[in-house]
Amino acid sequence: MHQFWYHSPVRFYRTLGELQDMTNPQNTQYFGEKNPFQLEVNELHRYLIPNVNNEVPIDEYYVWCGDTKLISVCEIYGGKLKYVTFKSKKEISGRLEIKNNLGETIFYSNCVQFVDSTDADGRKFIKIATKHLYNRKLFDFGSPYNWIVTTLPAYCLGMIGLDAEISNSRTGGNNSLKVRETYLDEIVEYQFLAGGDGNLLNFIQAHVTNNQFYIDGTQRTSLDKMDRDEFNMFGKLRFTNVKDKDGLNVTIDLETIFENIYTWVLADDYKTIISDSENSIIKIN
Repeated sequence: MHQFWYHSPVRFYRTLGELQDMTNPQNTQYFGEKNPFQLEVNELHRYLIPNVNNEVPIDEYYVWCGDTKLISVCEIYGGKLKYVTFKSKKEISGRLEIKNNLGETIFYSNCVQFVDSTDADGRKFIKIATKHLYNRKLFDFGSPYNWIVTTLPAYCLGMIGLDAEISNSRTGGNNSLKVRETYLDEIVEYQFLAGGDGNLLNFIQAHVTNNQFYIDGTQRTSLDKMDRDEFNMFGKLRFTNVKDKDGLNVTIDLETIFENIYTWVLADDYKTIISDSENSIIKIN
């Protein structure tokens, strides 16, 4: 049963059958382990769980990829699983499963593959952080930590430029012009490689409409609708950098998004219990 559109390259459902139901058009883009969605290895990823059938008992939950237990955090608030944060230190592939302390799976995802995307020029997949500040009820964006943070298969391809809006006026009675007003936008273009999965392109198109959308830590606004090719499964988007009052790019420190799940004890080392409150259990392993 196709209950709702789920704009996410990594989708979590309560049953495996929901992922394998081919009456859901989003599943027709799903190629299983032969073509898993690629995520950056050694990076923290956070995905929100839709506010649909996400009630869970208060317990300890962990994210697994196949037989591998990932570094993970599952936040429960008000009896609902709000989001999961996970990180793989190994290049592995398989289906993500959220399991309780008894090893019972309560959520399944489509297949993913953790890769090192660094190419010969030292470029990597882009990292995005996205959040709505207005009312969209499928995901709970209410908490300052309820962001979607992940990597996407796109590179900064060197396509940069300026878009100028110029207004001129005549000076006196002579035959000359002067610039009265001008507006400049710095343009960055990305090409997203979908690998046969239209869910990725739909996810990007939906989330670039957010008023909080960051690429590699810099806030950007989409200039136009995605130029996408349905047969080659790639899409292009142009972004402009958002400026502050001093003309500098607006940036975000992703550590502030993840600060509720870890404390730095040793360099790049995580400890077991981070927080345990009345309404939520936040653990990292």
